[in-house]
Amino acid sequence: MHEICHFTGLKQIINLNQKIEMKSKIVIAVFLAVSIAFTACQKDDPGTTGPSVLGVKIEALNKSYSLPVTDGTKSAAATNAAITWDTVQLVVSQIKFEANLKSLTTNRDSIEIEYKWTGPKLVNLLNDELVLGNFMLQPGFYDEIELKVYGNKEDAGNKPVFYMYGNYTNAENSKIPVALKVYNYVNFKTEKDSVTVTEESIDITSYIQLYLDKLMTGINPEMLDNATLTKGVILISADSNREIYLTIVRNLVKDHHCYFEHKGAKGKGKKHDD
Repeated sequence: MHEICHFTGLKQIINLNQKIEMKSKIVIAVFLAVSIAFTACQKDDPGTTGPSVLGVKIEALNKSYSLPVTDGTKSAAATNAAITWDTVQLVVSQIKFEANLKSLTTNRDSIEIEYKWTGPKLVNLLNDELVLGNFMLQPGFYDEIELKVYGNKEDAGNKPVFYMYGNYTNAENSKIPVALKVYNYVNFKTEKDSVTVTEESIDITSYIQLYLDKLMTGINPEMLDNATLTKGVILISADSNREIYLTIVRNLVKDHHCYFEHKGAKGKGKKHDD
């Protein structure tokens, strides 16, 4: 099974709204840097029939890690430098679900479906309990499923669309506060092929996982040691420590590993890797 994950910019949202639209064509744009997983659990009432409910969780993983982070193609000298993120936030303006459901009568033709969830909502990505969406899924075989998460600058106002805050520990074991602020439009996108919903009335959760260590790939401790401080904080933004900022933004457009996990009614799961 082929799985792709992509990342791009940032934007925001307005009222809670959900609607379904038939589309003749899906246009795929931009790239993302996340990981996605699907899990399903049987609802308490086994006699209930009807469509399944898909919810979306957005999680930030690996909030503490050593520097430098490599891309896996080369090794790095061991250092005592490290970063720990205490706050990771994203303004979620809209989540769009797009799917191709194979026809049960012909087993060839696909029905193209689209749902939308509209906010805006400020999401704590370190909180793994928050579920957004509640999209209705009919049992069947889905040739392709796409989830797109939009963060709009207008919905954030004068605050960042994507924000991280934590501490950088240098080689001398001194801690320096560090903050990342991205005010641009942001778009997360995930794409998965061959997803089967075998039962009615089950709860399905899709996990979109952002690996924080991967955002710092290629940034050496010396870059942070020599960074400009703003009121004692290493501020990373389009206007401050721009080289570090651009490196992080470039890392957001790289492909990252994805996996698919499905748990049946008895809690047994299957994991499918690239």
